[in-house]
Amino acid sequence: MSYARSTRRNTLDELVARVRFEMRLHLAEPAATSQYDELAAVFTLGHHECAALLADRRALPRWERRLLTRFARRLYGSAIVSSVADVPPGTADLARAFPAEIAWLRPGSGDPGVRYDLQGRGLLTVFRLAVGASGERWPDRAEVASAVARNVLACSAAFLRRSPWHVMWPVYRVRGLRLWRL
Repeated sequence: MSYARSTRRNTLDELVARVRFEMRLHLAEPAATSQYDELAAVFTLGHHECAALLADRRALPRWERRLLTRFARRLYGSAIVSSVADVPPGTADLARAFPAEIAWLRPGSGDPGVRYDLQGRGLLTVFRLAVGASGERWPDRAEVASAVARNVLACSAAFLRRSPWHVMWPVYRVRGLRLWRL
């Protein structure tokens, strides 16, 4: 294994560990206030984290690149992953560049698929929207945040055990009657 590949894998593990820490912290002790009150700020933060996750992925083998892209799409959503492909890193004003994608991220109140992110918004994005924007009416906000946090922990644990077999036979999870893939 080359030095660049092992360094990149360590960086990926550190980024995933930060996300796992944020989810475990929320499950252990939900905060009353949040830093995720604005939708554009959630999109910008997700864009920067996803760009860091997908940076230098060419050092990884092809199977791990596919698994990383699938994991990033599951975690951040297809809109943020495609924005990473479109916008170079270091761009300051993403809110003006992607207004339609930012408006699409907001889930509706009582949306039945938001807990398991059936719309493809991204688990981490939905979690941040659920814990932020405290003035809005969203009755099942706490349930959505805890369910999404558990799903992020399950997805990230599966990603940390990555092997070529996960690309050939994806990890499936069953929630009720719905089946989703990592």
